[in-house]
Amino acid sequence: MIRYRKVRGNNRILKSIEEWKTYNLDLDLEYLQSSQRNYCKIWVSPFADISIRDSEIPSPKRKHRQEIIKGLLEIYNHWETQLNTLNKPYYLAIWLLEPRLEKSQVVCAIDSMVDFYDITFYKPKAQRKFPSQNYGKLTNQLDQFNWTYALDEDHFFQSDIDLEKDRYATKSDYLEMQKWYKRKLKQGIRSAPSNDDTFFAIQKGIAWIGTKK
Repeated sequence: MIRYRKVRGNNRILKSIEEWKTYNLDLDLEYLQSSQRNYCKIWVSPFADISIRDSEIPSPKRKHRQEIIKGLLEIYNHWETQLNTLNKPYYLAIWLLEPRLEKSQVVCAIDSMVDFYDITFYKPKAQRKFPSQNYGKLTNQLDQFNWTYALDEDHFFQSDIDLEKDRYATKSDYLEMQKWYKRKLKQGIRSAPSNDDTFFAIQKGIAWIGTKK
Protein backbone atom coordinates (compact mmCIF):
# COMPACT_ATOMS: atom_id res chain seq x y z
CA MET A 1 0.00 0.00 0.00
CA ILE A 2 1.28 3.47 -0.90
CA ARG A 3 1.92 5.74 2.07
CA TYR A 4 1.44 9.46 1.50
CA ARG A 5 3.63 11.84 3.43
CA LYS A 6 1.78 14.25 5.68
CA VAL A 7 2.27 17.90 4.82
CA ARG A 8 3.24 19.94 7.87
CA GLY A 9 4.40 23.50 8.43
CA ASN A 10 1.88 25.50 6.40
CA ASN A 11 3.54 28.89 6.97
CA ARG A 12 7.00 27.48 6.29
CA ILE A 13 5.82 26.03 2.98
CA LEU A 14 4.17 29.30 1.97
CA LYS A 15 7.43 31.11 2.75
CA SER A 16 9.35 28.57 0.65
CA ILE A 17 6.96 29.11 -2.27
CA GLU A 18 7.51 32.86 -2.05
CA GLU A 19 11.30 32.39 -1.94
CA TRP A 20 11.18 30.00 -4.92
CA LYS A 21 9.12 32.50 -6.92
CA THR A 22 11.30 35.50 -6.04
CA TYR A 23 14.51 33.63 -6.85
CA ASN A 24 13.22 32.71 -10.32
CA LEU A 25 11.64 36.02 -11.38
CA ASP A 26 14.78 37.21 -13.17
CA LEU A 27 15.65 35.22 -16.26
CA ASP A 28 19.40 34.81 -16.73
CA LEU A 29 19.66 36.23 -20.23
CA GLU A 30 23.40 35.60 -20.45
CA TYR A 31 22.87 31.92 -19.74
CA LEU A 32 19.93 31.85 -22.14
CA GLN A 33 22.00 33.35 -24.94
CA SER A 34 24.58 30.63 -24.37
CA SER A 35 22.31 27.59 -23.92
CA GLN A 36 19.40 28.96 -26.00
CA ARG A 37 16.86 27.50 -23.57
CA ASN A 38 15.97 27.65 -19.90
CA TYR A 39 13.32 26.43 -17.49
CA CYS A 40 12.03 26.89 -13.96
CA LYS A 41 10.85 23.87 -11.99
CA ILE A 42 9.01 23.93 -8.67
CA TRP A 43 11.77 23.46 -6.10
CA VAL A 44 9.62 23.63 -2.97
CA SER A 45 9.75 21.03 -0.19
CA PRO A 46 7.97 18.67 0.35
CA PHE A 47 6.65 18.76 -3.24
CA ALA A 48 10.11 18.52 -4.80
CA ASP A 49 11.49 15.93 -2.37
CA ILE A 50 12.92 12.59 -3.46
CA SER A 51 10.52 9.74 -2.83
CA ILE A 52 11.50 7.18 -0.22
CA ARG A 53 10.56 3.53 -0.49
CA ASP A 54 6.81 2.81 -0.35
CA SER A 55 5.89 6.49 -0.08
CA GLU A 56 4.63 9.03 -2.57
CA ILE A 57 5.48 12.71 -2.74
CA PRO A 58 2.35 14.80 -1.98
CA SER A 59 0.90 17.22 -4.51
CA PRO A 60 0.17 20.82 -3.49
CA LYS A 61 -3.35 21.40 -2.18
CA ARG A 62 -5.55 24.43 -1.54
CA LYS A 63 -3.49 27.52 -0.60
CA HIS A 64 -0.17 25.90 -1.54
CA ARG A 65 -1.60 24.99 -4.95
CA GLN A 66 -2.94 28.49 -5.55
CA GLU A 67 0.30 30.19 -4.53
CA ILE A 68 2.39 27.93 -6.76
CA ILE A 69 0.22 28.66 -9.79
CA LYS A 70 0.40 32.39 -8.98
CA GLY A 71 4.17 31.99 -8.85
CA LEU A 72 4.26 30.34 -12.27
CA LEU A 73 2.19 33.19 -13.70
CA GLU A 74 4.44 35.87 -12.19
CA ILE A 75 7.59 34.13 -13.40
CA TYR A 76 6.10 33.86 -16.90
CA ASN A 77 5.21 37.56 -16.95
CA HIS A 78 8.68 38.64 -15.79
CA TRP A 79 10.40 36.37 -18.30
CA GLU A 80 8.13 37.70 -21.06
CA THR A 81 9.21 41.28 -20.32
CA GLN A 82 12.88 40.30 -20.41
CA LEU A 83 12.55 38.20 -23.57
CA ASN A 84 10.90 41.10 -25.36
CA THR A 85 14.11 43.11 -24.91
CA LEU A 86 15.94 40.62 -27.15
CA ASN A 87 13.90 41.73 -30.18
CA LYS A 88 13.78 38.26 -31.73
CA PRO A 89 11.40 35.27 -31.78
CA TYR A 90 11.18 33.15 -28.65
CA TYR A 91 9.22 30.30 -27.13
CA LEU A 92 7.73 30.91 -23.70
CA ALA A 93 5.16 28.71 -22.01
CA ILE A 94 3.72 27.51 -18.76
CA TRP A 95 3.41 23.76 -18.53
CA LEU A 96 0.59 23.29 -16.03
CA LEU A 97 0.33 19.63 -15.10
CA GLU A 98 -2.76 18.13 -13.48
CA PRO A 99 -2.92 16.43 -11.08
CA ARG A 100 0.90 16.40 -10.82
CA LEU A 101 1.07 20.15 -10.29
CA GLU A 102 4.47 19.80 -8.59
CA LYS A 103 5.97 18.89 -11.99
CA SER A 104 4.75 22.08 -13.67
CA GLN A 105 7.32 24.46 -15.20
CA VAL A 106 7.93 27.71 -17.02
CA VAL A 107 10.13 27.12 -20.07
CA CYS A 108 11.64 29.31 -22.77
CA ALA A 109 13.87 28.94 -25.82
CA ILE A 110 15.45 31.10 -28.54
CA ASP A 111 17.44 30.86 -31.78
CA SER A 112 18.17 27.30 -32.95
CA MET A 113 16.34 25.85 -29.93
CA VAL A 114 13.15 27.86 -30.38
CA ASP A 115 11.24 24.73 -31.52
CA PHE A 116 12.99 22.41 -29.05
CA TYR A 117 10.00 22.02 -26.73
CA ASP A 118 7.38 21.41 -29.44
CA ILE A 119 7.54 17.63 -29.11
CA THR A 120 7.87 17.41 -25.33
CA PHE A 121 4.25 16.34 -24.88
CA TYR A 122 1.90 14.23 -26.96
CA LYS A 123 -1.05 16.37 -28.12
CA PRO A 124 -4.20 14.36 -28.94
CA LYS A 125 -6.09 15.39 -32.08
CA ALA A 126 -9.26 15.75 -30.01
CA GLN A 127 -8.51 18.87 -28.02
CA ARG A 128 -10.22 19.93 -24.77
CA LYS A 129 -11.15 23.33 -23.40
CA PHE A 130 -9.05 24.51 -20.48
CA PRO A 131 -11.25 24.58 -17.33
CA SER A 132 -10.14 27.99 -16.05
CA GLN A 133 -13.29 28.22 -13.92
CA ASN A 134 -11.78 25.56 -11.64
CA TYR A 135 -8.98 27.88 -10.54
CA GLY A 136 -10.96 30.38 -8.47
CA LYS A 137 -9.35 33.82 -8.19
CA LEU A 138 -6.78 32.92 -10.85
CA THR A 139 -9.39 32.43 -13.59
CA ASN A 140 -8.98 35.89 -15.16
CA GLN A 141 -5.19 35.60 -15.31
CA LEU A 142 -5.33 32.10 -16.78
CA ASP A 143 -7.86 33.25 -19.39
CA GLN A 144 -5.15 35.52 -20.83
CA PHE A 145 -3.48 32.38 -22.19
CA ASN A 146 -4.16 29.99 -25.03
CA TRP A 147 -4.10 26.49 -23.55
CA THR A 148 -3.22 23.40 -25.57
CA TYR A 149 -4.36 20.04 -24.23
CA ALA A 150 -1.56 17.46 -24.01
CA LEU A 151 -0.79 14.34 -22.00
CA ASP A 152 1.43 14.15 -18.93
CA GLU A 153 3.15 10.80 -19.37
CA ASP A 154 5.91 8.67 -17.90
CA HIS A 155 7.91 6.56 -20.35
CA PHE A 156 9.89 3.35 -20.54
CA PHE A 157 11.59 1.69 -23.49
CA GLN A 158 11.73 -1.74 -25.08
CA SER A 159 15.43 -1.74 -24.22
CA ASP A 160 14.43 -1.42 -20.54
CA ILE A 161 12.24 -4.50 -20.88
CA ASP A 162 15.04 -6.40 -22.64
CA LEU A 163 17.63 -5.52 -20.00
CA GLU A 164 19.43 -8.71 -18.98
CA LYS A 165 18.85 -10.25 -15.59
CA ASP A 166 22.43 -9.74 -14.42
CA ARG A 167 22.03 -5.96 -14.85
CA TYR A 168 19.66 -5.92 -11.87
CA ALA A 169 20.77 -5.81 -8.25
CA THR A 170 18.83 -8.96 -7.39
CA LYS A 171 16.81 -11.64 -9.14
CA SER A 172 13.70 -10.51 -7.28
CA ASP A 173 14.16 -6.96 -8.65
CA TYR A 174 14.35 -8.39 -12.17
CA LEU A 175 11.22 -10.52 -11.72
CA GLU A 176 9.31 -7.65 -10.12
CA MET A 177 10.12 -5.28 -12.99
CA GLN A 178 9.23 -7.88 -15.62
CA LYS A 179 5.82 -8.33 -13.98
CA TRP A 180 5.37 -4.56 -13.93
CA TYR A 181 6.25 -4.21 -17.64
CA LYS A 182 3.94 -7.07 -18.56
CA ARG A 183 1.07 -5.54 -16.59
CA LYS A 184 1.54 -2.13 -18.21
CA LEU A 185 1.75 -3.56 -21.74
CA LYS A 186 -1.54 -5.41 -21.20
CA GLN A 187 -3.19 -2.05 -20.54
CA GLY A 188 -2.72 -1.10 -24.20
CA ILE A 189 -0.60 1.95 -23.49
CA ARG A 190 0.61 4.29 -26.24
CA SER A 191 3.83 3.36 -28.00
CA ALA A 192 5.98 4.84 -30.77
CA PRO A 193 9.36 4.20 -32.42
CA SER A 194 12.32 6.15 -31.02
CA ASN A 195 15.53 5.87 -33.04
CA ASP A 196 16.44 2.16 -32.83
CA ASP A 197 14.13 1.61 -29.86
CA THR A 198 10.44 1.81 -28.97
CA PHE A 199 9.03 3.84 -26.12
CA PHE A 200 5.86 3.17 -24.17
CA ALA A 201 3.89 5.96 -22.50
CA ILE A 202 1.92 5.71 -19.28
CA GLN A 203 -0.56 8.54 -18.91
CA LYS A 204 -0.38 10.17 -15.48
CA GLY A 205 -2.62 13.15 -16.17
CA ILE A 206 -2.96 16.25 -18.33
CA ALA A 207 -0.34 18.76 -19.43
CA TRP A 208 -1.86 22.15 -20.23
CA ILE A 209 0.55 24.16 -22.38
CA GLY A 210 -0.12 27.87 -21.89
CA THR A 211 1.13 30.70 -24.11
CA LYS A 212 -0.05 34.33 -24.04
CA LYS A 213 -2.80 35.30 -26.48
